[in-house]
Amino acid sequence: MFFLANLGMYVFPIILIGVPLYAWVKGVPVYETFVKGAEEGLQVVINTLPYLVAIFVGISCFRGSGALDLVSRYMGRLLKPLGIPSEVLPIIVTRPISGSGSLGVTGEILRVHGPDTSLGLLASILQGATDTSFYVVTIYFGSVGIRKTKHALPACLIGDLCGFLTGFIIWRLMVYGR
Repeated sequence: MFFLANLGMYVFPIILIGVPLYAWVKGVPVYETFVKGAEEGLQVVINTLPYLVAIFVGISCFRGSGALDLVSRYMGRLLKPLGIPSEVLPIIVTRPISGSGSLGVTGEILRVHGPDTSLGLLASILQGATDTSFYVVTIYFGSVGIRKTKHALPACLIGDLCGFLTGFIIWRLMVYGR
């Protein structure tokens, strides 16, 4: 029973030692293979760096110009009849663009309103309901050399919209029971 209770503590060291040992027994040149993999990983980093810089500059411009506040304000007017609190609109706007930006907004909501409040619950649900679509399209497609992303970004944004709507519906059911 003690071993099973502490299994998680031993799994990583066993894998870290076991996989190279198994490869060595099978005749795989472990060090050379590791170095080749590290070299390929470095090449991926070099290839994706321009895309990372571009997305972070775009995010900074979007936030710094006040466009985020403007979009949130107009979305608030549209979404108020649906019962969506205006405090979570910055999450809805920033989540497809920046995971860290939306996490900061979520953290602020949790700090001000508390994690066990209705608003804290909604912020947490929305944070986990979608992914950072612009980041995914930019980095993942850029890293493998895909340049034609004409349909991918709209599909991702539709997925984000569905995720937000589903998260909102789940929140309504949890809070109001219907």
